[in-house]
Amino acid sequence: MSEVSLTEQQAKIASHKEGPMIVLAGAGSGKTAVLVQRVGRMIDSGVNPRLILLVTFSRKAAKEIANRLEREFGMDGADVLVDTFHGFGFRFLRQYKGLYGLTEDQDWAILNENDQRRMLNDIGKPLAESANFEPKDLRKELKKTFSLWSLMKQSGVCPGNLNDALIALEKTRCSQTGQTPNHEQVRMVDRLAAQTLVQYEKDKREGGYLDFDDLLILPIRALKKYPDIADGLGLIHQHIMVDESQDTNAVQYWMIKEIAKSHKNLVMVGDDDQGIYTWRGARVANLKRFIHDFNAPVAKLERNFRSHSRIVECATNLIKHNRARLPKTAYSEDHAGQLPRIEIANRDRQMADNIVREIRQKQDAGASLLDMAILYRTNRMTTILEPALKQAGIPYTVVGGMSFYERQEIQAITAVVRVAHKWEDWMALRSLQPYIDGLGKKGMNDVIQRLDEDNENLLSFTLHEAPQQFGKGGIILHGFMAKLITAVYFDCDNMSQAQVLERVINWTKDGPMKLLDREKDDATRVKRSDNIDQLIHEVRQANPDDYFQYLMEGPISDFQEDKHDGEHLTLTTIHRSKGLEWPHVMVAGFSNGLMPLDSGRMNGRPSNGAGKTQELDEEDDGGKPEEERRLAYVAATRAAECLTLHHANTYHFPGGEPVVVEPSPFITEMGLKFSPEQSQMLSEALDVGDSTPSPHSWRSPRETKVEDTIYSDEDSQPALNILG
Repeated sequence: MSEVSLTEQQAKIASHKEGPMIVLAGAGSGKTAVLVQRVGRMIDSGVNPRLILLVTFSRKAAKEIANRLEREFGMDGADVLVDTFHGFGFRFLRQYKGLYGLTEDQDWAILNENDQRRMLNDIGKPLAESANFEPKDLRKELKKTFSLWSLMKQSGVCPGNLNDALIALEKTRCSQTGQTPNHEQVRMVDRLAAQTLVQYEKDKREGGYLDFDDLLILPIRALKKYPDIADGLGLIHQHIMVDESQDTNAVQYWMIKEIAKSHKNLVMVGDDDQGIYTWRGARVANLKRFIHDFNAPVAKLERNFRSHSRIVECATNLIKHNRARLPKTAYSEDHAGQLPRIEIANRDRQMADNIVREIRQKQDAGASLLDMAILYRTNRMTTILEPALKQAGIPYTVVGGMSFYERQEIQAITAVVRVAHKWEDWMALRSLQPYIDGLGKKGMNDVIQRLDEDNENLLSFTLHEAPQQFGKGGIILHGFMAKLITAVYFDCDNMSQAQVLERVINWTKDGPMKLLDREKDDATRVKRSDNIDQLIHEVRQANPDDYFQYLMEGPISDFQEDKHDGEHLTLTTIHRSKGLEWPHVMVAGFSNGLMPLDSGRMNGRPSNGAGKTQELDEEDDGGKPEEERRLAYVAATRAAECLTLHHANTYHFPGGEPVVVEPSPFITEMGLKFSPEQSQMLSEALDVGDSTPSPHSWRSPRETKVEDTIYSDEDSQPALNILG
């Protein structure tokens, strides 16, 4: 194997062969290199690489680790299974689909966001109408309730009847808002939403559909119900490593626990100081739970190879204020850097100008824009930053937005693949209706209803000799399906899967669907064409065992297109910056109300606080105040050379009123001090806005109001579904 130089801490972990271990891997500590070297040493000691499973959270991370293993250890490295939790769950469900009522020739389809919305509306509309309730109001409620439903499923709860659903939803809602559950009075809209979601789960099972959360909750239910399956998987995966384990939710942890409990060869790698996803179900306390369940020894990676000592010391000073963390002390042996800087501006637009000036100064000193990033807590900050950057002519890219696989043209291609491989995928067929000339929504629904009533699937329908008996819509759909199946299956014996897939993609563009010709705007048409080319490139690069199956897994992909080819500055939320690094980092809005986030304060209402101190138990994550501090810690540790914290005394976001705020209390906790001039500016600002609440008027999560949980940040509030 290729040996690399490891520190004493790293070598201890890389040499660990059997039994449980928890690795507390601090920011910039080289954990990926340690994981890779551990695999190499295990292989050298005689472990069959096919018995090693490495689980992480994103396809991108899994691909990078797999490529590195193959590059360093050749075919042995390529034999190691590197997968995501959701990918592993999907393959489990395909392997054991008989447990869920699917026959050998049937398969699952993963619902995308549009599919989910359509299914919920199809179920909810007749329920609302029968109760004399406005369907539009139910749709609005379902957007909120579905997020709670998703969180419930990530905790292993999926009620099968209305009463249980109402109780579980109310309990989950109150756990998020801090209110006391009220099971005595149930609104009509709550009842209808719960009824819709219970039916949604039933309809999915009957149709062979899965949503994102099913990929986790269904496998763990099977593993608990059938211990022999868990033991069998333990024999197949005799050595398991979990990366970023602080981001695991309840069912992810249980899944790994059930598989590994027979051999206990489980290494969990994570950093509770970087656990920033509890709002989407992650449980930082799973690290403590693992130590307890497996009696696991603790190893630490405390040296930071990314940032110099001044940045690391400030970040460490900050995070030590969290009481629910596991003890560790990060350090750096690079002592050449400067203390993080604090910049004070009177108004938010002046703060943006200060950031532009700092960028120009760094460029004049020889720094590239690619080495710089602006981080912020909420996406609203872009409304302040982007105008200043545009006016200064600084090219930038905003990380986030629509997932590549959610784009209209990509979803159309995916729907074609689904229809061609799952003959009763009515959801995918409905999404193709806009591309079938002469067939409207009603006509499509009528044909599907008739096919369903006659127990016909799309293959038997396409082979039907008398499609006219299904009406005019049946004739049109019959012709379309015949062309689609020809494109997928005709004369392909001597073609590779990749060649067939490219033929299908080209058929969607140039065949009867006219995927590009339907777009009237020239620029948009070119962009859609580029996206299709990018799809072909992405699938080629992935080189999966099954090209069509890979494409059908689009909803669980985290692939993002590169939106900017030249030199550019990066703008991103702190949530999305996780795992990334830059030499120069500027944090915009390091102010009380943004860091920590307090939506009440920023909307001119009394502070909702980020939480008072409270008694902790061994499974406590620390609640909102500690997660907000973890976010600030993640932001600080993205910087390698220079860290600047930008505060404005006054913010005025679009649609709101001007709000005067103090600097973030995290500045003091980091051990940083204001200059006399800055202190004077702050004093004068507070004299103007003397009604601003105290910076320490935090309130516990249990005292938070409903409206305070509605963030403007897409990374802080689960959407209709939580894909990507």
